Amino acid sequence: MEGICYHLRWQLEAQEERVRTSETIRFVGGGALAPLTCRILGDMLGRRIETVANPQNVGAVGAAVTAAVGLGVLDRIEDAARLIKPVAYYEPNPPHHKAVYDAYFPVFKSLYQNNKRAFATLNGAEKPIAAGQTQVLQNRSSFLKVRRDVQ
Repeated sequence: MEGICYHLRWQLEAQEERVRTSETIRFVGGGALAPLTCRILGDMLGRRIETVANPQNVGAVGAAVTAAVGLGVLDRIEDAARLIKPVAYYEPNPPHHKAVYDAYFPVFKSLYQNNKRAFATLNGAEKPIAAGQTQVLQNRSSFLKVRRDVQ
């Protein structure tokens, strides 16, 4: 579970390079069904985590809200906030938890670079794809055409 939470932290870090994010994180999807994952994520981020009812269905709820705005049932997408309320909150534990996660985060990020070639081999590529090249990869069940445009 820590690996999933580290990956979410990495995504949040990338997002924060572009936009300001909320101090409270609304965690949705299937992972938000597990209170332990919510607690780990809160500790790892040092932020409050909130979940909604049926978090695995938020994609469908978002589609319904968009349709409601299109049909004039709701005036704006922002009006959905009064309909979709948090049902659980997870406060981060004492700061030493975040300190431990902060210490290991660079190690987690290095695993991607260190294992890139091994995963390419496991997925059927003989060597990593260089920028601008196209390579056809074959795995057990399908063929993939991959083009790498950036390093």
